[in-house]
Amino acid sequence: MKKILLATLGESPAVVTEAIDRLKSDEVDIGAVTILTTKDIYAQEALNLLAQHIPDYYQGRVEFQGVAGTRLVDAFYDVDSDKAVTEFMQEACSVLRDYRRWAEVHVCIAGGRKAMSALLTLAVQFYGATSLFHIILQDPEIEEGGHITKLKNLPKEEQNRYLHPPIDQIKLVRLPFIGLFAMLGDILRGLRGEEVRGEVRELLEQNGLWQGGNITELGRMVLQVLENVETLPEPRDGECEIKLAEKEPKEVAETCKWADLFAHRFSFVKRIEDIGWREGQPKVKPEPPDKLVVFVPGRRVSGVGFRLTTTAQTEGQLQRAAQEVERLLNRELHRL
Repeated sequence: MKKILLATLGESPAVVTEAIDRLKSDEVDIGAVTILTTKDIYAQEALNLLAQHIPDYYQGRVEFQGVAGTRLVDAFYDVDSDKAVTEFMQEACSVLRDYRRWAEVHVCIAGGRKAMSALLTLAVQFYGATSLFHIILQDPEIEEGGHITKLKNLPKEEQNRYLHPPIDQIKLVRLPFIGLFAMLGDILRGLRGEEVRGEVRELLEQNGLWQGGNITELGRMVLQVLENVETLPEPRDGECEIKLAEKEPKEVAETCKWADLFAHRFSFVKRIEDIGWREGQPKVKPEPPDKLVVFVPGRRVSGVGFRLTTTAQTEGQLQRAAQEVERLLNRELHRL
């Protein structure tokens, strides 16, 4: 079973490499890294540094899913509003849901803002993980030098001193959690106001999600997040199949970039093929029972079209998949 590190990231990329190294010393060989972060400028610089450093330093043994698979809360510079909290929580829950069937997920909450750590911990309560932990570096000088503003201007050899301190200086603090995944259906029904067991209602009331016979504002946020995650199609089994036709060199690069992005970002996409593109077509068009047609206007080419075969089994799931793809396209096209 593949071992994945899921980590929050702020301004100190060293917490990610320290977690990989410390887990390895405990005989947990991480094979892939997925990051939860925001579009804060320092967080983005830390992300870019890790995207270059991890594949090189670990000689390809650790896949960094940062370029195509980072769960970026892209609408916000910080998790400091109700909307940002909802989006971050949804991303955290969806990635844990995606991975739980086929991977060991080791969750590190050492990076980023305290709100990010708290929300990821809450997501683990709902969807579970193999381990949940915090990283503490016992050398203050190395810890201070691990900030991105200092690291980015250092040569690689000097960067390694801060990104990979001695193992005995890295303390891994394991955190307890109680998995509620088996009760998720009851929790959702209770939040919708349906009849549930007394202990479920008591759980919702004790945690401020239900009060005086009504759902609270916090309860509405949790219900929105869980419904958005649970209505997505199930994750695919195995790798995504990508079938691309031969094209001109520039279009090949653009097509491959988008195909890789869809494959890494959406676990419900099981096959990707490119198709002809025509101006004026909608960005995302559902084709029942399980396909999405996606048209992407290119920056250096006339455009790229795809047909995505999903794991959707109902019209509702296909519509939810379309919403997620549309959301990603809006973010990516905004950057062009």
